[in-house]
Amino acid sequence: MEAVSTAPARPRRRTLLWLIPVALITGIAIIALARWLRLDPAVASFIATYPGTYAPPPGTPEGYPGWLSWTHFLNGFFLLFIVSSGLHIRSKTRPIAFWTRRVRERDTRRPTRLSIHTWWHLVVVVGWLAVGLVYVVLLAVSGHWMRLIPTDWAVVPNALSGALQYASLDVPRNDSWVSYNSLQQLAYASTVVVAAPLALATGLRLSPLWPEKWMRAHGPLSDTWARQTHRFVLWFYIAFTIVHTGLVLGTGATLGLNKMYAGLNDGESPLGWILFAASLAVMAAAWVLLRPPAQVALASTTGDVRRMPATR
Repeated sequence: MEAVSTAPARPRRRTLLWLIPVALITGIAIIALARWLRLDPAVASFIATYPGTYAPPPGTPEGYPGWLSWTHFLNGFFLLFIVSSGLHIRSKTRPIAFWTRRVRERDTRRPTRLSIHTWWHLVVVVGWLAVGLVYVVLLAVSGHWMRLIPTDWAVVPNALSGALQYASLDVPRNDSWVSYNSLQQLAYASTVVVAAPLALATGLRLSPLWPEKWMRAHGPLSDTWARQTHRFVLWFYIAFTIVHTGLVLGTGATLGLNKMYAGLNDGESPLGWILFAASLAVMAAAWVLLRPPAQVALASTTGDVRRMPATR
C-alpha cells in the first residue's frame, strides 16, 4: 500500500528566486569562457581538426522517414503524462482517489492499492514502451541506427568541439539530413540506449509487479537505489526536452521542424510549423481532457476505485 502524505506541498518560490539569477550568471560565464578559449590558437586548431561531426559509415540512410515523425510525436505525448504523473507521485500530496484491481474468486493474493497518479503513470508508461519498441525495431531494420549510434571514436573529440561551439553560441555546421553532429549523436544515443532502459528497469523494480523475493535492502535491487535512479532519469528527461526543444527552435527552427514533422529538407515551407502547432494542440487538448477526474473515470473501468472526500 502506498504511503500518501496529506500535507500540502510546500511552495518553492524562494528556491526559484535564487535559481533564476544563478542560472543566468552561470550561463553568461560559460559563454564568456567558451569565447575566450576559442581565441587560443591551439583551441582554434582543435576545432578546425574536429569540426563537430564525422563522416557517417557507408550505406547510412539519409533523411527523416515518416515513422520517425509519428514515433517522435507519440514519445513526446506519453512523456508529457509520464512526467506530470511522476511529479504528482513525488509530491506525495493526497490523491483524489485510489485504485485496486478486481480480485478473482481463485486469487488468494491481496490486491495492491494504488493512488490514481500511480495508476495513470503505469498506464501511460505502457503506451510509451509500446511506441519505444516499435521505434527500436524500425530503427534496426531500416539502418537508421547508424545515424543514432556512434560508429567511430572520432565522436568524442568532435563532441567536445561541438560543446565548445554551442557554448560560444556558434552552432556546429553540419547537415542533419545526412548525419547528426557528434554532440547530438551522443545525447540521442544516451537517451535511447541508456536512459530509457534505466527508466524501465527502475520503474519495474518500484512497481507492484516486482516479486517480493527479488527485493533487497541494499544495492541495485533496493527500494532506495531504484527510487533515486528513477528520479534522476525523470529529471534527465525534463532537462533533455528543454534543451533539445530550445536548440531546435533557436537554431534554424523552420528547417528543423520541416525535417522532423514533415520529412522535408526545406528551410522555407511552413508545413513543419503547421504540423508542430497541430501536435501541440493535440497535447494541450489531451492535457485538458485527461485531468485526474477523467483518469478516475478511466480507472473505474479496469478496477475498483475509491474516491477520497475533499479536504478543507
